[in-house]
Amino acid sequence: MTGVDALSLSSTDIVKRYGYYDEEFVLSYSHKNGPYNMTSHMHDQYEVYYLLKGQRSYFIKDRVYLVEQGDLVFVPKYVLHRTQFAGTLQHQRIVLNFTDSFLERSWIKGSKLDLLKPFQGDNPTLRLKEEDRKYTESLFFRAIAEMKNKSDGYEICVKAISVELLVHLARCIDKYVEVVAPVDSPLHRKIAEISNYIETHYAEPLTLTHLSQSFYLSPYYLSRVFKEISGFSFIEYLNHNRIKEAQRLLRESNWKVLRIAESVGYDSIAYFGRVFKETVHMSPLQYRRMHSGEGIERT
Repeated sequence: MTGVDALSLSSTDIVKRYGYYDEEFVLSYSHKNGPYNMTSHMHDQYEVYYLLKGQRSYFIKDRVYLVEQGDLVFVPKYVLHRTQFAGTLQHQRIVLNFTDSFLERSWIKGSKLDLLKPFQGDNPTLRLKEEDRKYTESLFFRAIAEMKNKSDGYEICVKAISVELLVHLARCIDKYVEVVAPVDSPLHRKIAEISNYIETHYAEPLTLTHLSQSFYLSPYYLSRVFKEISGFSFIEYLNHNRIKEAQRLLRESNWKVLRIAESVGYDSIAYFGRVFKETVHMSPLQYRRMHSGEGIERT
């Protein structure tokens, strides 16, 4: 496990970026200028997103949240999410990702405090009180300084500070609940309803025409507003939900890949394999091997 130096700038819009990465833990800081939109994704790690400066539109599951400076977003494993431009050109954020294995360290596991409590509520956000916000930022700034300076042992410090942060946030959840309300309008509620329908019926032969008839909207209008509000096209969102369930079945069942493809709504195993690789960046069999540890290819 090794730390990685500050990433190379991929665009003039990226002002600063620092990060530490290994197999079970990631902490990254990014300062961007310009109307940046994140690509949609999900992963097998928990994620804590903290906005240090600016404003972002955050889509998670079937809701959109207007996240502002000092707000936190808690993303459970395997939940589709993305952030989008929300009007302010400059934003700074810190993201912490960690796996179950990171929390299974003996010195963490022995605590009675449930560090995953912030990920278990109906609303994935938290708006901290001033005192708690200042303390949260002090922890983040200490971690950023460690990643920037890279003194001997900085990897240990970054992880220790991050655990202290998780303890602090779990305590905040116990103390009070002030959340960011989802964006609420008739159109946002309609898109949330459609998103929820797709999440429930993804295995069926859904089409844009079918959805437009079910929700009394024209296909063109539905396609446009769904993309505008969620950040996803209809087919992207449908595929993400299908692939999410396929990942679960690959991890937890002995089903053959063909059966899994059919069970999540794909008639063609070739098309399923192509969509899976585009989404997960590996084949279904590679994904199964990685999560089984057995090296057995079940076709």
